[in-house]
Amino acid sequence: TFPRNLRLDGMRIVIDCANGAAYKVAPSVLWELGADIVTLGVTPDGTNINQDCGSTEPQALCAKVRETRADFGIALDGDADRVLMADEKGNIIDGDQILALIAKSWSKKGKLKGGGVVGTVMSNAGLDHYLQSIDLNLARAKVGDRYVLEDLHRQGWTLGGEGSGHLLALDKHTTGDGLVSALQVLHACVRSGKSLSQCLS
Repeated sequence: TFPRNLRLDGMRIVIDCANGAAYKVAPSVLWELGADIVTLGVTPDGTNINQDCGSTEPQALCAKVRETRADFGIALDGDADRVLMADEKGNIIDGDQILALIAKSWSKKGKLKGGGVVGTVMSNAGLDHYLQSIDLNLARAKVGDRYVLEDLHRQGWTLGGEGSGHLLALDKHTTGDGLVSALQVLHACVRSGKSLSQCLS
């Protein structure tokens, strides 16, 4: 499920695991890929999941990115199926923006099946306009990953998600996986040689 030949050598990444399911694996994966890791939310005690941390409370992530001058910030939620990110300036990148970036990257490589993505009725109108500008389509499902998944199957597409950061990439996995989604973004930035803020400009 990892992008081929992805290396993160020399990059500093803040990873907030929300004291949840990915508190061990997410930092380990990023470290194995060569990144300098700064961790948050990696001390679960059975009751502190999502407590003032993770994708539902990303303020600490943004502050730590600025403090450590990191290249990227990644915030997972407690069960690690959702992800929000922060650029090198500490600005939050939501699920709609992540979806747009992955769609553009996959489309350029000829990997975006069907020429479109599935969002929801709550997806930002800017996502629709942006996808149209690069000749991609947006289908809108009801809110909920279940409905996004149903629409993906109906359209025969592979990429969809919600602004909350719950993304589905059916050629990678069959349910949301925040770390896999984040790796797609990192791969797009590494391939382009640009920062996250530049990739999203």
